[in-house]
Amino acid sequence: MEEIGNESDLTMTIGENLRKAREAAGLTQHKAWEAAGISESSYKGYEAGKATPPGDKIATLAKIFGVSTDELLLDESERTNSAEFSAIWRRLDLLPVELQQQAKVAMRGVLMGIEQEALRRAG
Repeated sequence: MEEIGNESDLTMTIGENLRKAREAAGLTQHKAWEAAGISESSYKGYEAGKATPPGDKIATLAKIFGVSTDELLLDESERTNSAEFSAIWRRLDLLPVELQQQAKVAMRGVLMGIEQEALRRAG
């Protein structure tokens, strides 16, 4: 996973993600800032990577664009899951909460065992 080096890089990533999501939604900047209740100068600053929107505005913009907040906040490499893992996460989300916890514990145990086996083979 690629690390974001500083606040400026993070702001640029969010700005690029905002622009891409807005364009994918078929909206102009004007329609985006108007729908989100953001001033023109603030929205343009966000998209240009000059400022980071507050959390409540990220959530609002994500809903307007029909994307997740991760799609606005994270670099693409940080949010890419294989289709197979995405399907597994969706299935886990459908379980009752108490069974989700059991599944997480079981998955951690399996992963730990696989990691130990990988270390054994490497060592």
